[in-house]
Amino acid sequence: MKVAFFTVFFLEHGGGLAKYFIETSSNLSKLPSVKADVVTMDDKFALTIMRLTHIFYLSFVSKMDMSLIYKESKKNIEENLGDAGYFKVDSIRSLRKKLQEYDVIYSKNEVLEAFILKFLVGYENLPPVIFGCHTPFYYPETKSLQSKLHNFLYSGFIYRFLTSDVKAFHVLNSSDEQYLRRLMPAKNIVKIYNALDFKTNNTRRNSKFNHNWDKKKLNILWVGRLAEGKGIPDLLSVIDYLNLRGYENQFIFNIIGDGSKVLREKIIKSAERWNNVNYMGSVEHRYMPSIYKENDLFICTSKWETFSYSVLEAQAAGLPVIAFNMPAGPRDIIEQNKTGFLVSSNKEFAKKIIQISRNKGIFKVELIKEITEARFDPGRIYKRLHKVLSDIARVN
Repeated sequence: MKVAFFTVFFLEHGGGLAKYFIETSSNLSKLPSVKADVVTMDDKFALTIMRLTHIFYLSFVSKMDMSLIYKESKKNIEENLGDAGYFKVDSIRSLRKKLQEYDVIYSKNEVLEAFILKFLVGYENLPPVIFGCHTPFYYPETKSLQSKLHNFLYSGFIYRFLTSDVKAFHVLNSSDEQYLRRLMPAKNIVKIYNALDFKTNNTRRNSKFNHNWDKKKLNILWVGRLAEGKGIPDLLSVIDYLNLRGYENQFIFNIIGDGSKVLREKIIKSAERWNNVNYMGSVEHRYMPSIYKENDLFICTSKWETFSYSVLEAQAAGLPVIAFNMPAGPRDIIEQNKTGFLVSSNKEFAKKIIQISRNKGIFKVELIKEITEARFDPGRIYKRLHKVLSDIARVN
């Protein structure tokens, strides 16, 4: 069976989807009689699309800051892909021809990919297509025009029309599963969590991140793209709450990620105000295992997620996690009071940080690892995904 993982934007852009495509295609290619590749548009095509659709992307894209667009090196990507291939095509015609080489296509679920596959390539010209739901369908908080437009496009007849010929949907959490069953009751919807290769995650070569960690304080890590849904205002509010109450010398907040210029400037201002805020900017993913090991607690302030690789990776490293109890994402990963805390407000968030700092033995590192590895075992998860893909390809 030949599988193509398709998205418009190249893997060098980084992020959770790129990580999923790389690790999943690599692991599926290890199975007997399976060849999995990643297919994207080439750089010129993708950058043009970024400019034309800037309303859906952060403000930095229109300025084409290459340090933010190219977060991962091609060498590192190819190394992690293993036996899987990576192909960039320069036109819709080339895309159609390339995708026709496969038995089944796994595509990102965004409107952009759906529009291209329906109107420009044509589902009728392709093998069966399954959509992987790595973009949220519904944003519970809509403060920006972008999020309001997103909810409109993904919540009704437009999205149903664009995906009418999609054979199945792969969802990553229970909330999206319920949402899609209401929106498209006749569709085949399968929930399979993201897997994590725990051995590879903890033994990457050349992964040491050089930083002078302050081990006298409780190191608190935040990792994510600087975007509306990641809860940056809540993160900074929690920091202010704790520091104004005299905890500045007890905690240190290590913040990793880049994106929105507005949000980045807010974080920089916080770092200038407080001595216990370290803003590290964007970091290549190969360094993350060593960074998790140097921290004591992971916090996720997102207000919407489909999954959350950073939460999963933190738990795999034995870190307890505090996150908001939103409908999707961390709720499917964190086991309350066993691997972390799910909270409902900024004040509760801050109090849980204090609770952990006062009782560092409240969570056991090895127990967190054990629970996480058991729930997100890659062997079992890739076997399930392989069956889903095989069944869809077989129908054709």
